[in-house]
Amino acid sequence: MTHINNKSVMSRVFNLSRGMAMGEAKNKSRKRDEILKGENRCIYCDNSPDSVEHMPPRSIFDNGGRPSGLEFASCSTCNYSSRASDAAASFLARVSPEHKASPEVMRRASKILSTLSYIAPGFIREIFDPNKSEEVWAKGRSNIYGKMQKITLDGPITTSLMQAFGAKLGMALFREHTGNPIPMEAKVFAQHYFNSGLYRGEVENILSILPAFGQLTQGKKTSGRTFNYRYNTDKREILGAFCAFSDNLFFRIFAVCNPIYDDVLFESHDHKPIQPGTLPILSESWRHAFENKNF
Repeated sequence: MTHINNKSVMSRVFNLSRGMAMGEAKNKSRKRDEILKGENRCIYCDNSPDSVEHMPPRSIFDNGGRPSGLEFASCSTCNYSSRASDAAASFLARVSPEHKASPEVMRRASKILSTLSYIAPGFIREIFDPNKSEEVWAKGRSNIYGKMQKITLDGPITTSLMQAFGAKLGMALFREHTGNPIPMEAKVFAQHYFNSGLYRGEVENILSILPAFGQLTQGKKTSGRTFNYRYNTDKREILGAFCAFSDNLFFRIFAVCNPIYDDVLFESHDHKPIQPGTLPILSESWRHAFENKNF
């Protein structure tokens, strides 16, 4: 993984943009027809929309507890083809390095694993590879040192699925905070982290340049720790965000429309950027990794 000064990189990117506009997300409950009305294209590609995308998906939340908000017009192809990435992210968001989870969380995680065994069997084998897991002593959320399980998520299948999910997040947040679907020539740079793979100092550097806070809100109900994010945007051509899922799965994202940002972003990301219209190909790339791997 690339080691960089995140604050330095983000500052250089945002210094290239002028008139940064910040504010809290305004999530509203809307019906399907209202979401689709007036939208000329899918938020992920240039196809006509015919379905509603929830980003993050309902499967991230337990007991159907997803508040309204971040619901977008999408095409069935993008929506359906990315279901494996949604399921993988939903499972990883529930995996704590401290092995502490409620019975309900474990029940839901088991159900998601059952789904993944059919639609992404290579992912299951990859994350349960004993060579990718080690027991370490580290400081937990209560600031007390204890044994934790550190899992290295660098396999080709896991990487493909997380890149697809990160791309979806970036395009969805760009639509939410600029008011327009991301242009087809734009790029999304996404970097994922898993529980103990992200350090406090690194997080503080990232958050210092992303002052606005977002989460799903419906009346008094919020997504809270299950999903929240910090972001910054000029509401025109760039959005930077840091998304957290239950303090276990994290994404650092840049969605940019201007190539002047490319050089500085390429140096701070391990993976190539994703462009609109390529989500189905990216989402299915794990199949090729599975076929080429000797399990």
